[in-house]
Amino acid sequence: MLSVEIPTLRTERLILRAPTLEDSAPFMAFIRSDRARFVGGHRDLPERYAVRAFGHIAGLWVLRGYSSFVVEDADSGRALGLVGPWFPQAWPEPEFSWSLWHADAEGRGFVAEAMATIMPWFWDRTGLTTAISVIDEDNYGSIRVAERLGAVLDEATTETVNLPGSVFHEPEGARALVYRHHAAQGREAA
Repeated sequence: MLSVEIPTLRTERLILRAPTLEDSAPFMAFIRSDRARFVGGHRDLPERYAVRAFGHIAGLWVLRGYSSFVVEDADSGRALGLVGPWFPQAWPEPEFSWSLWHADAEGRGFVAEAMATIMPWFWDRTGLTTAISVIDEDNYGSIRVAERLGAVLDEATTETVNLPGSVFHEPEGARALVYRHHAAQGREAA
């Protein structure tokens, strides 16, 4: 059996841990809802794609040595969403991403709290000094989170990812904005 050591990180209110099969149900409910419109999900998403998406996120721990953490409420034990780095093969570089699976978890600072712990861990683990967050221009909540974490809009990369042929290009959709995180700012957010 293949074994990968995935750390468990903690904040004042959260446990940041490896994805488990038990997390697939709330993930599937989220990704197959209209709430997931900014992360590639939607109400009509076939179940097989949702299953693959969850497996892909978990599998990146094996392939890259890092991926998104499940955010769990330390008091209730409820899985709230996925937060952290991920780097699919088609991406130009690692991305810090976040999605909260439950509407009642939004606006409570969980993503910023989790990322303030995850970012220094990521910089130390990888030795990298930058990462991106690719955010739909209409996703104002995620834009605020990226800015709160110290990320700045990267105009040049934003132009590049919106060109035809880019994995992020949506001919009829909103533009993708690229926010750049730097290791120095990530350490300050912590």
